[in-house]
Amino acid sequence: MNQNSERPIELVAIINSFNRRSLLERALGSLTEALRSARFPSAVIVFEAGSNDGSSEFLNAWRENHSGENFFVIKASPDRRSFSDGVNIGCAEAIARFPQCRWLLLYETDNCLTNPEPLEKGMSLLKREAQLAAAGFTVKQHDGKFYGYGMRFPTALSFVLGQNLAARLNLHAPNNSAWHLSDGIRWRTCDVVFTSPLLVRREAWEQSGGLDAANFPFSDTDLDWAWRCAKLGWKMAIIASDHVVHDNLKQLSAWSANRALDFHRNRFRLLKRHRGKHAGLLKPFLFLRHCLETMILARVSAADPIAKDKLAKRKQMLRTVWNDYS
Repeated sequence: MNQNSERPIELVAIINSFNRRSLLERALGSLTEALRSARFPSAVIVFEAGSNDGSSEFLNAWRENHSGENFFVIKASPDRRSFSDGVNIGCAEAIARFPQCRWLLLYETDNCLTNPEPLEKGMSLLKREAQLAAAGFTVKQHDGKFYGYGMRFPTALSFVLGQNLAARLNLHAPNNSAWHLSDGIRWRTCDVVFTSPLLVRREAWEQSGGLDAANFPFSDTDLDWAWRCAKLGWKMAIIASDHVVHDNLKQLSAWSANRALDFHRNRFRLLKRHRGKHAGLLKPFLFLRHCLETMILARVSAADPIAKDKLAKRKQMLRTVWNDYS
């Protein structure tokens, strides 16, 4: 990360920051410590989306205290501050500032790295396997529990059944390939690898056009990107690792305030784009599911504030499902 390095920057990490200061401090600290000890030149770009919890001030102080490092902060404009905007703007800045960089690391505030080994393995694998657009990692929480790293492309059935039932039926489980072993790196492929963290080949990013911020500003943006990459002939890899953490410590992002409605709107849009316009025929079945959910929640909402909030969201989905949840 040293600005005085004579070697060109190979990897640029992109971080989205929005109102999760405590997670940001932990994530940035572990990332920069790992990059300082890495064998490749690197830089970090943070997209600050308008936090009001002290995150912006923390980043300013960090930049001042580490003025000799390749660390940059981009302030969001009022009209471009979504998650997808942040990734796209950060990656564009990385390529413009460091034209020779080969790898873009999509890294989130709920991530931690214990050392640079996963990144070094990821770069080595992507150099070796030309068909791979990106590589993620098996991740765990801070308590050591396994955490999901990806999934298969969703189907109409999994959407109609709802997230909870689809998960119980294992409909979202990754369609993993067999494990491969390449130069000591254990890896496999699956349809979608989440961006938390994800090491991306620059050529694949540029060919795909990045994230579709107009149609998928938040939810399902990584699924849409992986699907578009697959149509271009690329694959996604998962590397077995014990050194990567994905754990929000129960601090939901402020971007997730309308998570339920956003999920349904974007998943419906995703299926129409990649499964075909006949996905519109799902609306009556989705309406019936929302009716059942509304009746169940109505019975328990009087004594449960959380259920009351969920009930309001289900009523909103009942009103909007016929209009693509808009």
